Amino acid sequence: MPNTETQMTLEDAVQEVLGLLTGLDLVYDPTLDRFRSITRQLNRALRSNALEKEWSYYHSLLSLGTPVLNSNHLYFPDDQSRARIINDDAVRFVDDDNYIQEWAYFLPRDALHKYQNRGGLWCSFQVGSPPVLRFNRPFNEYDITLEPRCPVMREPLMFNLPATPADPNTPTAAVDPAVLAQLVDFEYPDIVILRAAMYYAMTDPVMQPRVQTLEAQYKDLMYQIIERDDRNTDTPLQNNFFVPVQNGIDPESRYRPWPLSDNRR
Repeated sequence: MPNTETQMTLEDAVQEVLGLLTGLDLVYDPTLDRFRSITRQLNRALRSNALEKEWSYYHSLLSLGTPVLNSNHLYFPDDQSRARIINDDAVRFVDDDNYIQEWAYFLPRDALHKYQNRGGLWCSFQVGSPPVLRFNRPFNEYDITLEPRCPVMREPLMFNLPATPADPNTPTAAVDPAVLAQLVDFEYPDIVILRAAMYYAMTDPVMQPRVQTLEAQYKDLMYQIIERDDRNTDTPLQNNFFVPVQNGIDPESRYRPWPLSDNRR
């Protein structure tokens, strides 16, 4: 559960950005251009923040539908573009009771053919239109009874304001109260707010001398959050595919369900 003490709505975030830039407790009308400009910078800061830490801040599981018998690929929907291939991520095949029955670990595309005679499942992600997951072997009658779910890198939730009227004399439409109450899509929104303030200062000649200070404050906070995540969280189990040393005292079966580094030779 996110910390309710650190959550901020759009109105709170705009007020925080204004406080950082002016030092004053200002409140802007959502129909005015300054409010909309700061909201655009908040959206830009959210998109940039999604690229930090290998997209680990924004991720979810995507259902890829039902596999087709004797096919060896699954397509991504149009609104999802990238699989999340970090550390020990893998595609899950779950049954009707939501229990995982099979795992399909990610392999480099040029290594997938080396696993085509294995009974287990491995896959590789291929960018295209649409993106596709290719597997080492065709799906059998058991595989098609399961639902594949792939870890994906989702986009952060943007703040969607009404479009600007083409006629400057036409008043801007009122902002939906639900958008004003929408929370910043990050567990520690201060880093998004600092980044948005830095971006906004870049666009204003009067505020540009403050860009370096805001950037330093933003980076200090970013490194603190990364250190918190790395030092105070258990390291995830690394996929054996990335470890070049294997047990030689007690040999393992060649039908193991996970890839090993010596199988790539």
